[in-house]
Amino acid sequence: MQNTIEEKLKQLLKIQNIDMQLNDIEEIKGDLPDEAKTLASELDAMQTRLQQDQKDVASLEQAIKTQRVRIKDSNQLAQRHKEQQMNVRNNREYDALTKEIELQDLDRQLSEKKIKAYYEQIEKKKHTIDQASAAIQKKEQALTDKQQKLKEVVEDSQEEERSLQQQRTELIENLDKDFLWSYENIRKKASNNLAIAVIKQGACSGCCIIVCPQICVVIDKKEELVKCEHCGRILADVISYNRPEENIIEEPQLSVEA
Repeated sequence: MQNTIEEKLKQLLKIQNIDMQLNDIEEIKGDLPDEAKTLASELDAMQTRLQQDQKDVASLEQAIKTQRVRIKDSNQLAQRHKEQQMNVRNNREYDALTKEIELQDLDRQLSEKKIKAYYEQIEKKKHTIDQASAAIQKKEQALTDKQQKLKEVVEDSQEEERSLQQQRTELIENLDKDFLWSYENIRKKASNNLAIAVIKQGACSGCCIIVCPQICVVIDKKEELVKCEHCGRILADVISYNRPEENIIEEPQLSVEA
């Protein structure tokens, strides 16, 4: 049983070492992936707004055409009424036609007023479109630059990352699933993503809290999986400066963050 637990802990330590190297690769990438994603999202939103502004301009231009047709119809109708006034039989018919002509004139003026307002809106929209187009061009260039930089970083580390992932996959295949689940679960919760700690100078190297000697004895026997009562990390070994080097599992490079 002792050798089984010890071997599993050694495998976990190897996996953790690989995860630390993968984390280093991600740190090299830095915020580039998130920045590229943000730029792409912003660019998409800007293009959507631009397309809407362009549709608005098209709608306004169509509205202008509609009002011009109304003006044409009003002029034709007013002209017809004027011609009819030449053949009226009494003042009542003449006055009625005069009112119709006035109504058509008012309708024509209203249409002209709307056309003027539509042109003003189009002018503002086109100004907005010009600004948006320039901003989009800059954003596209920024995104291209960011993606190129990210591509260069990824290409530089791609082979190493692929090799590490392959090693990790091989180690996981030979590891007890319960051990792996425990490791992954703790790793997600740990502030520095390190799930395994050692007892060094009587304290957990993960949270720097003193561990009682009885627990140290249990850990040293490697007969069961022991977790730190304070930070929840798996305790892999007890490091003593007086112990022979060959009996010590290699200590992971841990941060003291809890």
